[in-house]
Amino acid sequence: MMRRAVALLVATAAVWSSVGSAGADEQRPVDRVLVLSIPAVTWRDLDLGELPNLRGLFERSIVADLSVRGVRRRPNLGDGYVTMNAGTRAVGRTLDQGQCFSGTEEFEEGLAREAMARRSGVAIDSIPDGAVVCLAQPAIAARNDRLLFDAEVGALGDTLRDAGVHRAVIANSDRAAPLGEAGYERQAGLALADSDGVVPGGSVGSDLLELDPRAPFGVRAGAAAYLATFEEEWSADRAVVLVEASDLVRFDAYRGFVAKEAREPFQSALLRDFDALVGELLARVGPDDAVLVVGPAHGGGTGRLTLAALAAPGVEPGLARSAYTRRSGIVSIVDVGPTILELLGLERPDEMEGKPMERGTTGGNFGDRYDWLVDVDEAARFRDRMIADVTTWFVVLQVLLTIAALVGFARFPRALRWVEVAALALLAFLPATFIAGLAPFHDWGALAYWSFLAGFALVTGVVVYATTSRTGITPLIVALVLVVGVLVVDLVTGAHLQFNTSLGYSPTVAGRFAGIGNLAYSQLAAGAVLLAGLVAYALGGRRGARVAVAVLAVAVLVDGAPFWGADVGGVLSMVPAFAIAATMLLGWRVRGRTILVGALGALVVIGGFAAFDASRPEGDRSHLGRFVHTTADGGWDASATVIERKISANLDVLFSSVWTVMLPLVLAGIAYMVYRAPGRMRGIYERVPPLRASLVGLAIVAALGFALNDSGIAIPGVMLGVLTPVLVVVTIRGERVPERTGPVAAPRPERVPV
Repeated sequence: MMRRAVALLVATAAVWSSVGSAGADEQRPVDRVLVLSIPAVTWRDLDLGELPNLRGLFERSIVADLSVRGVRRRPNLGDGYVTMNAGTRAVGRTLDQGQCFSGTEEFEEGLAREAMARRSGVAIDSIPDGAVVCLAQPAIAARNDRLLFDAEVGALGDTLRDAGVHRAVIANSDRAAPLGEAGYERQAGLALADSDGVVPGGSVGSDLLELDPRAPFGVRAGAAAYLATFEEEWSADRAVVLVEASDLVRFDAYRGFVAKEAREPFQSALLRDFDALVGELLARVGPDDAVLVVGPAHGGGTGRLTLAALAAPGVEPGLARSAYTRRSGIVSIVDVGPTILELLGLERPDEMEGKPMERGTTGGNFGDRYDWLVDVDEAARFRDRMIADVTTWFVVLQVLLTIAALVGFARFPRALRWVEVAALALLAFLPATFIAGLAPFHDWGALAYWSFLAGFALVTGVVVYATTSRTGITPLIVALVLVVGVLVVDLVTGAHLQFNTSLGYSPTVAGRFAGIGNLAYSQLAAGAVLLAGLVAYALGGRRGARVAVAVLAVAVLVDGAPFWGADVGGVLSMVPAFAIAATMLLGWRVRGRTILVGALGALVVIGGFAAFDASRPEGDRSHLGRFVHTTADGGWDASATVIERKISANLDVLFSSVWTVMLPLVLAGIAYMVYRAPGRMRGIYERVPPLRASLVGLAIVAALGFALNDSGIAIPGVMLGVLTPVLVVVTIRGERVPERTGPVAAPRPERVPV
């Protein structure tokens, strides 16, 4: 029954989508695409004042930071090229991943063709003379078949081959001459190879190299050989030709042998050489051709964003985006293959999860765009450095707060007022991590960042405590309004504070590029359900219950709406949990049908969001609408793979997260606190009955959030981080909390301050 209902939803959404997307403008196909591969550099590495040809190209292009994150957090060059070809996250790492060969060198007698024929089972006659063959392709395909991304290795190459588009790769990043097997670095062939591992044109052979004792490993790319090969391959009527800045690959491997102060000048000299070659290549590119620049892998060290640019007929300069990222100025490595096919007017295979690059916002002039791209990369690196410390300290502070409350109850009751301040400050710490996104702390440094977080949290805690009642729950309402309000305002205004903030997400991690992140969803869900109970208590009566239900409804809407939070797992967990909490807040009995209605309500809400999202133009759809189309196009196997991948990620986090350590410690502390203060807890339940509904709703949303989101144990961990300060404050206040009327409590005529 459930499967049939979901199938109907998918079909309906697909129809809506076809209606909604009718009449969309189509870009005129180009004849040829030149792909310039510039590995191991970022926008900051480009001194464009010394690179006139690249600068001129970028000024007339749409440009973006390129997220190279695929299956692995730090993919290598082979991973990048295989992912470009598959249009889906993939790996290229095998023992012989670099062993692509062309028939112009030591394998000219056909040894490479024979080896490929033996490995793949293809007929040797079908492999053209002089082709580039990638011996690792069968092993790479087998490796990806065991992963949970449904990558079709060679999807781009197959599509181009079937459409009669010529393919050629010109690259060689070998590290030694004369060559031995250990020196082979020829992964570039994997970018355009078909599923048999064959690229019909180009060269990856040693004929492209020149000896140069000043170059990395004593060899360098021969510009004349590159250009001669390009002229031959570019003469085809329809073609995709990839030219790699192979000297940069060699330099990245050679970097450790160069003094730190000499690395930047060394790399700049290599970039100038490549810029000269680019000038010669662009002189041979016609007005009906496109040029696509990609950085398929970042250099050694921490994960970074690389570069992407596209110059094509009819494309005005600006910031690039894709329907995959939904954020101007950011595209993904999985978008490269679909972009090439879109430029040539070819249909993208269903297996490709990436989407074509397109123009997003203008981003000012080119100088403004360049500065922004550099700044985003630096902010992403800073965020990735900070997140472990922020998470660890938040966990430590939770444990310390619990211990302080226990010690205060047992030994120092007069000190409990400071524990209250600390609890309010800890709640304020959460929105502080997002508000910090308004300032360039990546330029100011970690000290300034931590000073802001600590200062904002402490000042907020002191101010809230000092300006509110000592006997009511108003300080908690104010603190929770801050937690929830910052997220709601951010999401409805474009989720700018989610981007590159420590408890948000970053394009280098690439789990999400738009909408609400999992850690923010956890704060929103926990904060909203606790706020609802306290608001119901503060206002009293039916009015309080209705306002509380409205708080829950707003949280669901903002979290799940495709144009705001676009959070599937959030809605599926929040709706049933909030439905039960709302039932209790309204004074109704919770029955079995209440649970059923909540579960069905979650499906209805997510179905409505999905149908709406799927009906929007492809460039505007969130991952919810893409999931609907994936299911419609690829069947239930495609959906099952997505679900299985999330479960796998959930389990991986469970055994490697600091939250796994924090949960039992804090829960044990809370349990002991309840044991030590039974009278206070009775006072809470008697005087603040709506809090019981909030706790039930929070327990349910935490359990469902853990099960339905790929952040796993971090979900209940963050939710507990919101709950702990609330419980500490209400437990400390105990009998001092005044009674309040409401649907879930016996009516009382008096009205008391909160």
